[in-house]
Amino acid sequence: MKIKNLVLAMAAVVAPLASAFQTQDTRILRFPDIHKEHVTFVYAGDIYVANTKTGKSQRLTHHEGFETFPKFSPDGSKIAFSAQYNGSRQVYVINRDGSGLKQLTYYNDVGPMPPRGGYDYRVMDWTPDGKNIVFRANRTPWGKRMGRPYIVPAEGGLEQPMAIPETGGGMLSPDGSKYVYTPIDREFRTWKRSRGGRAQDVWVYDLENNTSKQLTSHRATDQQPTWVNDSIYFVSDRDYTLNLYKYREGKSPVRMTTHDDFDVLWPSAGPDAIVYENGGYLYRFDEATKSSEKLKINVEGIREHTLPYSKNVSDFIDSMDISHDGNRAVFTARGEIFTVPVKQGPTRNLSYTPEGREIEASWSPNGRYIAYMSDVTGEYEIYIKDRANNNEVKQLTSNGTIWRFTPKWSPDNSKLLFADKNHTLWLLDIASGKQTKIDVAKFDENGLTQYVWSPNSNDIVYVKNNENRYSSLFHFNIESQKVTRLTDEMTSESNPTFSPDGEYLYFSSERDYNLTFSSYEFDYMFNRATRVYAVAVNNQITPINALSSDEAGIVTEETENKSQQENTNALEPQGFMKRVVSTNAPAGNYRGLTGVEGGVLTLSGGALKLISNKPDGKVATVASGVSQYKVSTNGKHIIARSGKSISVIKPKAKQDLKANQLDLSKMNLKIDPKVEWQQMYVEGWRTLRDWFYDENHHGQDWDAILKRYQPMADAVAHRTDLDYVLSEIAGEINAGHIYVQSGDAPTAERKKHGLLGAGVESHPSGFVKINKIYQGEDWHEDFRSPLGQTGINASVGNFILSVNGQAVDQVSNFFELLENTQGEPVELMLSDSPSFDAAWKVTVKPVASEQGLRYLDWVNSRAEYVSKLSNGKIGYVHLPNTHYEGNRSLFKNFMPQTTKEAMIIDDRYNGGGFIPEHLITWLSRKPLNYWKRRGVEPTKTPAFAHDGPKAMLINGYSSSGGDALPYYFRQAGLGKLIGTRTWGGLIGISGNPYLVDGGQVIAATFRILDNDGNWIIENEGVTPDIEVVDRPELIHAGKDPSVERAVKELLKELEANPKKPLVVPPAPSNFRD
Repeated sequence: MKIKNLVLAMAAVVAPLASAFQTQDTRILRFPDIHKEHVTFVYAGDIYVANTKTGKSQRLTHHEGFETFPKFSPDGSKIAFSAQYNGSRQVYVINRDGSGLKQLTYYNDVGPMPPRGGYDYRVMDWTPDGKNIVFRANRTPWGKRMGRPYIVPAEGGLEQPMAIPETGGGMLSPDGSKYVYTPIDREFRTWKRSRGGRAQDVWVYDLENNTSKQLTSHRATDQQPTWVNDSIYFVSDRDYTLNLYKYREGKSPVRMTTHDDFDVLWPSAGPDAIVYENGGYLYRFDEATKSSEKLKINVEGIREHTLPYSKNVSDFIDSMDISHDGNRAVFTARGEIFTVPVKQGPTRNLSYTPEGREIEASWSPNGRYIAYMSDVTGEYEIYIKDRANNNEVKQLTSNGTIWRFTPKWSPDNSKLLFADKNHTLWLLDIASGKQTKIDVAKFDENGLTQYVWSPNSNDIVYVKNNENRYSSLFHFNIESQKVTRLTDEMTSESNPTFSPDGEYLYFSSERDYNLTFSSYEFDYMFNRATRVYAVAVNNQITPINALSSDEAGIVTEETENKSQQENTNALEPQGFMKRVVSTNAPAGNYRGLTGVEGGVLTLSGGALKLISNKPDGKVATVASGVSQYKVSTNGKHIIARSGKSISVIKPKAKQDLKANQLDLSKMNLKIDPKVEWQQMYVEGWRTLRDWFYDENHHGQDWDAILKRYQPMADAVAHRTDLDYVLSEIAGEINAGHIYVQSGDAPTAERKKHGLLGAGVESHPSGFVKINKIYQGEDWHEDFRSPLGQTGINASVGNFILSVNGQAVDQVSNFFELLENTQGEPVELMLSDSPSFDAAWKVTVKPVASEQGLRYLDWVNSRAEYVSKLSNGKIGYVHLPNTHYEGNRSLFKNFMPQTTKEAMIIDDRYNGGGFIPEHLITWLSRKPLNYWKRRGVEPTKTPAFAHDGPKAMLINGYSSSGGDALPYYFRQAGLGKLIGTRTWGGLIGISGNPYLVDGGQVIAATFRILDNDGNWIIENEGVTPDIEVVDRPELIHAGKDPSVERAVKELLKELEANPKKPLVVPPAPSNFRD
């Protein structure tokens, strides 16, 4: 069924119900909690309280920031929650009637995170006496998305961490002596039914005895445990859909609910019941009867986030072009087509189709038509608007089933070229609508997306990958309907473009091999490999670098008649490679070539440049800071983007972007959020349909998924709710690396609160005492410690008495005094005692985050621990990811330790990034030989190679590239893997289109296979050779079980195979036969 028809059919059924929801049964109620006959929840970003019997609700908050996780106090009189009221997300408490709002925490949060990261300052519970609130704060060494539980007094005071080092969902026991929780947090991940190493288990921590016990150990996810009286409940997807289960000591858990269509989400317990979400509705599970009842909640009032509003949409431009005469620009922005005058005249919206989205608009060469794509039918089809006939619309394609790429006009205005996500290049005849398949790519990850017309409208050149992944130029001739290869497989070509007269084809090619040596070792790479080349399209045209001589010409009748005939400059494939010559541009990095009179434009080195086609020509800078540009079809005008500004300039040197900026202030659009959200809902679903690596979507009925979640999409009342519904759809595909990125959502203004690089604790005097000063790396802002910097007179045990003259004992929470201090000089009064007598002043500049300092402290303490346990024999390196930081970390910390007898590579909490082929190459190095010099010890080749035993530590947070690295480690035979199973997410991402408001549904596009063609690692993880669980009580006590076991194993290997010293014999002295 066509998507448009499917959506309309559902809308006909859903619309009356959606209207009813607004008055009788409101949907998309989130993060609930319950106390007797009242529930509290989040709706459209605000906190509500409702009566479970009548369904009548009361709104408690009204703010632009998004509130989350309301929790009743034990007596039901107060509600604690998380909100963004004062420049960052913090914990607040409010009376149940909406009065008495009080901020409790002030320590700077980690900042906005993508939806899959969840929220900082997640309220978890109250202590049974109602005096304290338990919340999860993202203050761990391992990353800003990981948190640990803290307790803060409900009447105000300084929060203190609990003994538990990391947590997902959790709750105190009825007597407050224990905490039931999941050590792993993944509730917000868009991956249903995950069976990898991050599938959660339920634990209980005894807070009085500092002991822990694992309660569940299923391959499925067990999460969100709650405590009702003496019973522990949790949700699990062990039967496919998340349902509520009751824990039984020594027996299999009992399933308590039977939901099939939607997961049981965010269960929260009150004195005698559990409330939870399911399909956007709230349900009450009664502890006594063991039954669930759907609650009919009525949220009355205006849904202000759904009201139409006007907005300038110039920040949402996603395509641009300039008319042939340079008088007008055309843009697509926020789903509409706008034309903007270069100098004077009105800005026009040519489409205004709120129910659809227009993208990829371009002028025809004669200026009469505008081609574009629109999904107004439910699929992206190609259209043209006829400006000569009152912008009459003509639909050129129909029955689309897959994503299409940018249509490009033929110079004679009669045809369009486009490609699709099936890796097919198509020729479209405008008059007849006939589509001709030109070619299909087998080795192009991103499809056939580079294609250009010759000015003669008969020759087409495009780029296609070879099996060796080098790309080549291919030629299609419309008249002969023949495809011909132009370049061979020994070099890689891209960015083809013709000169305006059609005599030359320019392209970039990687043919230079410039060695760049490492500063650290004898190693090198090849960069600046690309040059821009030009080729005469046939043998009758003089090469651009041919030497010239001025001669007097003779005009004959034949010559005169010939000059009056149109020069078709047909491309001749024969001899193409022999005609290729280099332009005068030096080897470098070039992209986005466009042929213009006198040369070729290119983006290089952050600037738009013009490469002359003269034998003695130079490379001139047209304008700096250009990220994107297009040239008018007459070749005389350029539309160029620089940041958020767009200018129209000439293809000449030294153009002034600012002086030629377009006025985009009139690109105003009235947006109906409900209509736009519907388009984005379908677009997100369609993105996964078209871009996911498996066209069968892991066996899911993808049309049925759209239909199932449609009523929830109809009920969305806040942009963040749309992220939630899209995340639910994304999770249905059952894969890692399926993500949702938020778009144009209401946000509170973020303020620059500061931190000191130190831990503090409360003191009976009302002042705070320093209990930790992080030692940073002051030359790196991410690791700068304000109180740890050289020259700052501060020590552990000192008291902080005042901040900028304000006494610390006059505020309930010390961090309140650090609001709006980030990066600014702050004067602290310090003392050895809680008294101003003999106090001294220091001046520091607070930082935004201490996460980097915590990480550095943790890594250094691991390295010291390893050295202590091994008596200096074993080295230690932690890799935070396989991206820039992880590669730097290996080079920084592994290379200097290659003289150690053994090495521990810590892959725990590795967030992934690049495929770690270079990391494993460095780790796999072994000495090939040694060199003896006079008077010094022998040196080895490679200079940095480790030839001793190794071990790698892994856990459930070893993710993506952090999954691949231990797999490679095992494949290379480098040593044992120690710890717990890794995440199991190796279906990778490589980019896909954005949603209309700048958000994105990210599809995973490639999956790992082993060398025999078997699927591996995804949804399973890499299993350790030796399983070691880093028990929370041991981590709290300063131990590290995984490190300790790795040291034990490596010392055992060293004892069995001690390192043999290199013995250098005397140099030869007898050379007689």
